Amino acid sequence: MFVIRHNGTHSHISTGIKLEKKYWDKDKGIKKGAPRITDHLRANSDLSQKLADIQSFISKLTSTGEIHYMNAAAIKQRYENKKAKEKYNFNTYYKYSIETKKPSTARIYQVTLDMIEKYSPGELRFSDITVKFLRDLELYLNDNGSSINNTSLHMRNIRSVFNMAIDDEVIELNLYPFRKYKIKKEKTVKRNLTIEELRQFKNIEIPGVPGLSRDVFMLSFYLIGINLKDLAYLKKENIQNGRLIYKRMKTGHNYSIKLEPEAKKLIKKLSGKKYLINPNERYVNYDAVKKEINKKLKKAAKKAEINKPISTYYARHSWATIASDLDIPKETISAALGHEIGSRVTGIYIDYDQKKVDQANRKVIDLLQGKLKYMHLTTNSNM
Repeated sequence: MFVIRHNGTHSHISTGIKLEKKYWDKDKGIKKGAPRITDHLRANSDLSQKLADIQSFISKLTSTGEIHYMNAAAIKQRYENKKAKEKYNFNTYYKYSIETKKPSTARIYQVTLDMIEKYSPGELRFSDITVKFLRDLELYLNDNGSSINNTSLHMRNIRSVFNMAIDDEVIELNLYPFRKYKIKKEKTVKRNLTIEELRQFKNIEIPGVPGLSRDVFMLSFYLIGINLKDLAYLKKENIQNGRLIYKRMKTGHNYSIKLEPEAKKLIKKLSGKKYLINPNERYVNYDAVKKEINKKLKKAAKKAEINKPISTYYARHSWATIASDLDIPKETISAALGHEIGSRVTGIYIDYDQKKVDQANRKVIDLLQGKLKYMHLTTNSNM
């Protein structure tokens, strides 16, 4: 056993070797001929290395001053935790990190790991992920048709795993490659419809599933850009006292949205038996709903002569853009969308007036219905 003594306490770390006393020499170590020891010189060398490793670990604790507040058992625990974490390489720790995430996030991280293992088969050490490795990986992705934003997503996932590994003390900070490698990012194209496009989209006659998809889109808009998955799983009991009460699946945030007449009309039109609206009852599962709705939205947009790749996300972005154009305060827009008001620290303490959100939504809908007007101001200057 290795014995740790500190501050009047002691603890033991097993060597993994068991011998009769006669085969041990306190100066030379394991004697030749010891049972189950095929090479006593190699065994003694291993013991010396382990002892040096423990001594080095204790020296680091001493240099930081941490050791003064620890007993021998705590030193042992810290050391054994360190050795357990050293068993990870990049691939195995990445897989561990996936297990700590929500299913939807885990799937995204798994795509990145699959991509890495395709680019560089076999086990990777953290030290293998250098700035050059990342630059070469970036070129590989670009050559295979990956967009800048898609590549940056993979790089952010890798960076997140590195940060987690450093926090878990699996690796040292000197292995972090993102101090020199900078993740590129292109500006995301805005996904919103103008007020004129929305009016055109809302009013045009569209039969069949494209028409149903358009109605689902408009209902989402009237409900301040509610996420399609949340909307699809709503039930009639989610309506209470003229309001839609629900918890968003992705974030767990609670929402309370006043049901305006326009939303009530579409809910009645799209009514389902089990769910508030019927798309989940028309298809085998939600993934099929999402795929079909977004596919048919593009057909509906073409019918309305709107040259944009519309998806259900456009409803949320369109609502926020129009609200901003109406000079609705950012705090009200943030509250309506479920974002923090102010900083993360102070935001949770603000009980924002729900009436302001209700008024903002009514104002946005009134503009769409032509009951309200607004002007974009421009400034001209003579040079």
